[in-house]
Amino acid sequence: MMLIKKRAVKLLTIATLSMVTAGISPVAAQAASTVQNPSTVDYCSESYSQNHPTIARGSAGNAVRHAQCKLGKWGHPVTVDGIFGDNTYNAVRAVQGDCNLTRDGIIGPKTWRCLD
Repeated sequence: MMLIKKRAVKLLTIATLSMVTAGISPVAAQAASTVQNPSTVDYCSESYSQNHPTIARGSAGNAVRHAQCKLGKWGHPVTVDGIFGDNTYNAVRAVQGDCNLTRDGIIGPKTWRCLD
């Protein structure tokens, strides 16, 4: 058992030195290894935890992906690409109409409540 631990420590030390020599910090390497592949993330999942910022045309990122996925569940499918463009804007306006909200195309607190 002790031999296995010593070997593991030695391998970890070699790997760390290799990364540092290559100009990669061990912290950055670990962060990169824990980033999820966007194609495997379920942005519609009820367990998807994200602060719901106000987003609008021109916004980009995971909050937009989450909204795009939710728009599809409301019957207004758009490509889940994380870019709030014209198609997303039009789908948001349609859902806002379904929820009797002001159809401004902006996803703020009221529209998030409707989508979720």
